[in-house]
Amino acid sequence: MRDREPGSPYGARLASDAVGISLDIDEDGIAVIEFDQPGAPHNRLSSVLLERFVELVTAVRSQADAGNVQGVIIASGKADSFIAGLDVAEIAGARGLTAARSGSRRGQLAFDALADLPVTTVAAINGTCVGGATELALACDFRLAADNEELKIGLPEVQLGIIPGFGGTQRLPRLISLERALSMVLSGRLLGAREAHRIGLVDEVVPGPLLLQQAARWCRRRPEPGRRVAPEDRGLWRRLRRWATEGNPIGRAALFRRADADVTARTKGHHPAPRKAIRAIRAGLTMPLDAGLRFEADLVAETVISTESRNLVGLFFLRQAARRGASRGARVRRLVVLGAGIMGGGIAQVAAHAGVQVRIKDVERAPLAVALRVARRRFASLRRRGRLSAAAAAEGWGRISATRHYDGFARSDLVIEAVVEELAIKHEVLAAAEKAAGPTAVLATNTSSLTVASMAVALERPERFLGLHFFNPVHRMPLVEIVRGPESADDAVCLAHRFVTELGKVPVVVGDAPGFFVNRVLVPYVNEAVVLLEQGNSVTAIDEALESFGMPMGPLRLLDEIGLDVATKVTALIAPTYDAGLPATSTAASLVAEGRLGRKSGQGFYSHDGGGNAAPVAELPAPDSDRDPLAPVDIVDRCVLAMLNAAAGALGAGIVASAPQADLALVLGTGFAPFRGGIFRYAESRGVEAVRDRMAELSEREGSRFQPVAALDRRRFYPGNWPTRVETL
Repeated sequence: MRDREPGSPYGARLASDAVGISLDIDEDGIAVIEFDQPGAPHNRLSSVLLERFVELVTAVRSQADAGNVQGVIIASGKADSFIAGLDVAEIAGARGLTAARSGSRRGQLAFDALADLPVTTVAAINGTCVGGATELALACDFRLAADNEELKIGLPEVQLGIIPGFGGTQRLPRLISLERALSMVLSGRLLGAREAHRIGLVDEVVPGPLLLQQAARWCRRRPEPGRRVAPEDRGLWRRLRRWATEGNPIGRAALFRRADADVTARTKGHHPAPRKAIRAIRAGLTMPLDAGLRFEADLVAETVISTESRNLVGLFFLRQAARRGASRGARVRRLVVLGAGIMGGGIAQVAAHAGVQVRIKDVERAPLAVALRVARRRFASLRRRGRLSAAAAAEGWGRISATRHYDGFARSDLVIEAVVEELAIKHEVLAAAEKAAGPTAVLATNTSSLTVASMAVALERPERFLGLHFFNPVHRMPLVEIVRGPESADDAVCLAHRFVTELGKVPVVVGDAPGFFVNRVLVPYVNEAVVLLEQGNSVTAIDEALESFGMPMGPLRLLDEIGLDVATKVTALIAPTYDAGLPATSTAASLVAEGRLGRKSGQGFYSHDGGGNAAPVAELPAPDSDRDPLAPVDIVDRCVLAMLNAAAGALGAGIVASAPQADLALVLGTGFAPFRGGIFRYAESRGVEAVRDRMAELSEREGSRFQPVAALDRRRFYPGNWPTRVETL
């Protein structure tokens, strides 16, 4: 972004390459404070950088008072990246309320100094702008965004169990509508440039090369800052609706009640951060800005030191570690998806969105049509929600082609097989694909229950073969298991790692075993829920108990989403691998025999209306038990400790390399309550010895499947604190 004339000696004198921030004042009196941290792909805020920022703002104020500065632009020297937020290591390193509050106040006072400048201030946002960076932009009079498809702006702090602490809960509702401010802060969702403009967060979207030039024009025009009518609210009826919902005390009270109810329903009372964010926003509407900022800092401190935040921050670092080193692998430029349908279409779409040329191959036209429809609808959804322009959506869709033959295979870098879970069929299609593809191409299977080794026997080059296990729906699920087979070569694994990372997914390398890691651990969990059902516990009681524990949905509802036919088949394939086996159940098989397959058929454990709503059905096979229903805590122990034993068994068998990797995979692959940090982190917080005692008790009453495996003999799975690698929010 260095498209300006060299500045004055004053600006050059204050430049600080070591810290990564500089000041330049041109001959027209436009000051540019530019963030450009050397040796880093993204700028990130830190206490040292904020201290230097205040020095430069103070210098600008002195020059403005002398009449030498007419406006200030906050810019970035990084390509397609403004500031990637606060250094999360500073959050992880805060110890105690006083330190956490001081950190919040440091950022607030730095941005206050910017907001108090007597000249027009403009944030020139050229790319990634999240967390503290968005709060910096909010302290400016105006915000301009580059017309960049990769640009994201927002306040994702709640995803780390904290709230915006540099003024976000106070300045955002003063700028945009209260309803939208609540939505942004409570969800942590990031917006594209055009969506941010529609709601009034961004004042103008301009071509990237003209960003600084246009920002300088805003400085010279000196428009009146303050709250403006967002493009989405223009028009008499829209303005009346906005007034009715938040322009009066009754409407605002209703908004806050609804927000509080939504948070309670979503978090089951486990996450303190969203509720504290509501308190901060509500208080800010009745206080002067300075008092509101102090109140925000108090609440920030409470969230930063919470157990939930510590766990979520730890998972953040684990995600970053899993994606590290992706550049060591070769890049996938051409992909073949072998086997269409919903899964094939999902894989094709995310790859095409990432810039990969994709060819989908199937022997039948119908599944090809399904795959293409899945991909087209996903691109249309991104365009409709402002995540992609029409041109970018069309370009992404244009990268996908379909065939019923093997044309195009010879030029592929990667072939992903996604056909039915039948070993003989997989042998046939993989052998044919290997012959059609070039000798350097990597073949991968998306199987969820068979082993890589069992499929590799059909191949001449088993070293070029591995597993790539995507989870459905592909565009939403962040985890991909990379399954290293007995003969998988290192360069093939590296290629898969880079491919998964460039899709925006999180790769976890696991060993080759039936079900790999996630499904191997998930099967005992959902099977135990069916056992509980057959012992006289209701669908509602079982699922509500696990949802209250923190799962995104109950295990029986999850079975309906997976498909009872698929679940029973996978369970049958994986069950023999457990030392103690799995207790036999008949309910799921009975429902499948009746054609009740779950959501896809409209009936399973639940009745589905096609719109995402579901109600437990009454017509289930009668329980073959005279037991009394269990208390929620006992239901949770039965299901969660079954999962823990399976996870520990997989860890002991080397299917997953470490407890942290296991926790990351289960949080991302099953939705295991993130605020608990993962299954092993949960066991530690509860006390591993106490957990073993409880499992031994369950083993005596329910069977040997609860007998603690050897890997649970250790006292701790995390010998030290959570990792604290420096990354950004």
